[in-house]
Amino acid sequence: MSLLAGHAWPGNVRELRNALERMIVLARSETLTVRDMPAALREETRGRVGLPAGPVSLDEAEKQMILRALKACDDNRTRAAAQLGISRRTLHRKLKEYGVAGESGAEH
Repeated sequence: MSLLAGHAWPGNVRELRNALERMIVLARSETLTVRDMPAALREETRGRVGLPAGPVSLDEAEKQMILRALKACDDNRTRAAAQLGISRRTLHRKLKEYGVAGESGAEH
């Protein structure tokens, strides 16, 4: 999970979703591991430690990307939505869906 959250994802949430779907389709077992990640991501992992073991859900990865974008944009939802390539309305819906709608303070 930390590898996925730590990647820049220049293609935004769509790139993340695509990578996770590909990992799920090509997974060698029921649990996603680093070896199921695309080669480019695996290369980034060299030298990193403390990777969590266990499955990664698509929803959890999406939630973490959204929270990471909000943090990077100082909780400005309009900027975070633009960075993620989604509408502000979609961002609001996702935050509500993940139960974090009220965590980022005032509406921006």
